[in-house]
Amino acid sequence: MNKPKVFFTSNVFSAQEIGSNEKINQDIRKIIKNLWLKLNKIAEIKIFNGRFPTEEQIKNEIENFNPEILGCHLSHPISSTNLENSNIFAVSTSTAGYNHIQRPREDDILITHTPGVLHQTVADYTIALILSNLRNIIDLHNYVWEGKWLADEKWDLDQSLSSIIDNKILGIIGLGEIGQELIKKLYPWGLKILYYDITRKQDIEKNYPNIEFRSGLEEIFSEADIISLHMPLNKHTKNIINKKLLIKMKINSLLINTARGPVLDLEAVLELLENKDISINLSFDVFPEEPMKKEFLERFKKIKNERPELRLIFMPHNASADADTRGKMDILFLEDIIKIIESNKIEDLNNSHIIPEHKKQLNTKKWKIIDYWSKK
Repeated sequence: MNKPKVFFTSNVFSAQEIGSNEKINQDIRKIIKNLWLKLNKIAEIKIFNGRFPTEEQIKNEIENFNPEILGCHLSHPISSTNLENSNIFAVSTSTAGYNHIQRPREDDILITHTPGVLHQTVADYTIALILSNLRNIIDLHNYVWEGKWLADEKWDLDQSLSSIIDNKILGIIGLGEIGQELIKKLYPWGLKILYYDITRKQDIEKNYPNIEFRSGLEEIFSEADIISLHMPLNKHTKNIINKKLLIKMKINSLLINTARGPVLDLEAVLELLENKDISINLSFDVFPEEPMKKEFLERFKKIKNERPELRLIFMPHNASADADTRGKMDILFLEDIIKIIESNKIEDLNNSHIIPEHKKQLNTKKWKIIDYWSKK
């Protein structure tokens, strides 16, 4: 049998790129390079010459190279049409989320992702966003940087007042890996923590007895001073944070989004702030469209000019950008592709990071990969 063809939609995955990045631990880089050596022996590989191919470029590469396995990440739109009109039997994404991959009608193409790696760095980043917003770090930095700190504005008792986290109520929406890590990091600080999830996590409550479950989102949005979003994006969560919930937020409360942009109705946020129906602070790392639409950015700038007391922190989808974390994600990603290539039956995939929906169907669905096994 010929070697299976693997197409990578970015050169960032390679040993020459992320595998040679000196910000990443040397041992991690060595593992990445060894995985590429193995992959080159067992597969025919093509790597897109760039970082961010368009959907049309991906379509052309699939048609010309005719791969059986596709490797991608969040910035690469993988359409169901491109998958259906191909020989691809597996897609691996170097991300925890996988909503950028449109599933074909039969949903018979296996998808793997990289969970269990980025929860620490995203939780750490979330705390940084919370503290930066509460203490007004960005505005105060700009105040000094732009030369506005003048001799007649020295240190004064009531100048540039902000607030500490200790007396705040934190509301966490979604208690998956990241939400749990956030509790683990902040619980010793002694602040009150509420959480909402589709199921109550009584095992977590045993480990952290002072956290409190709320059965409805409305309760979290009414009670919390800080609300941090950590739910996945799917058909049930798109725009779940809407005008009805936003209007319930306390004056001067803080909304954090390091989950996915479309879980929040950004148009509703803008309208409510423009009409002065809400007075809340924002720290966002994700947006419905990325980069953020210029129109939205200009509207936020106007809001800030008119309401300078509001604290707005916008980051370029960077929460998981810890060097070693990105390296570890690449390792899981490459290991899963190798496991797929070397597999001969369903049982061989049990230790790969197949997405939960497919994991549940692993032994019942007729997957496209079965044809690949029959030809080995």
